[in-house]
Amino acid sequence: MTEQELLDMFIQERINMLIDIFHKNHPDKSMKKKEQILQAEIFIDNLPDKEKNLIKNYIDSLINQLALEERFLYQHGFMDGVKILKYIDKL
Repeated sequence: MTEQELLDMFIQERINMLIDIFHKNHPDKSMKKKEQILQAEIFIDNLPDKEKNLIKNYIDSLINQLALEERFLYQHGFMDGVKILKYIDKL
């Protein structure tokens, strides 16, 4: 396992832990939100196949892009923290 793969694994596990904590501390209390999501899913499911696939591909692409950006930001934030610790250690 390379150093980058180890770092990626560590970051992904930490992100998963933080997401679990977030969802425990912020339960979805809004029935209105759940209803809106259900209505959107029904609407998408009733679209013709071409439009349904276009919407689903767009949503998947958007989610993947956001996940890549979050991972990038977290990784660089982690590395910034390591640099700060090294700098403090030199003081």
